[in-house]
Amino acid sequence: VKTAAADALGTIASGEALAALVDLLDDENPSLRRLAAFALGNASSAKPVPKLAGALADEHDTVRRAAVFSIIELLANAPTKQSHAVRDAVVSELQDADDETVTGPLVEILEDATQARQRRNAVWFLGRVTSAEPPEHVLDALVDALDDDDKMTAQFAATSITNLDGLAVESTLIDLVKDDDATVNARAKAAYALGDVGGDRAKETLDAITDSDVDKQIRKRAFASLSKLGGVR
Repeated sequence: VKTAAADALGTIASGEALAALVDLLDDENPSLRRLAAFALGNASSAKPVPKLAGALADEHDTVRRAAVFSIIELLANAPTKQSHAVRDAVVSELQDADDETVTGPLVEILEDATQARQRRNAVWFLGRVTSAEPPEHVLDALVDALDDDDKMTAQFAATSITNLDGLAVESTLIDLVKDDDATVNARAKAAYALGDVGGDRAKETLDAITDSDVDKQIRKRAFASLSKLGGVR
């Protein structure tokens, strides 16, 4: 009965209904906590975010994942002035959570969400809550997002990648820059990111690109990155 009532409150999604669901995040029944966490994504403001961030420490994986999905949904719909303040607060909460608990749902959102705002938030968070050397599926998702139809999502993906490090990141970006079948935008953004995460191999690749006949947008980004790496001749 409580589950049915909670489900109905989530559908109603009025302020009073969602306030009752916030209290359910502390219920002893994990099914009710999961349902409450998921339904709170329907709120019209970012007010439930602090409580949802607290749910990231829940002992049950399903509750934690529901909380991640709802946080992204709320931030995607929140007014810009509210979302900036809340986003910074949530980052610290997400960083304290288990990596896969957070990154798994974020990758799913990035791959499956139909709204650009949801993908933007997911890709932004991935660059700030992922461990320095990211799991392969996280890196692949960010690299794929370099070619997102939404330009801001693609740009967020590039800046998120620059927050990472490790040989896998450099190698993946080098492969993309060299890939003639990839789009110009994706290759240019990969060249841009190499300026922040690359080493000697990146210098060699970027140097070769500046002397090649690739699209001028790619050459321009390669030259700028080469300058940051101290490799301009």
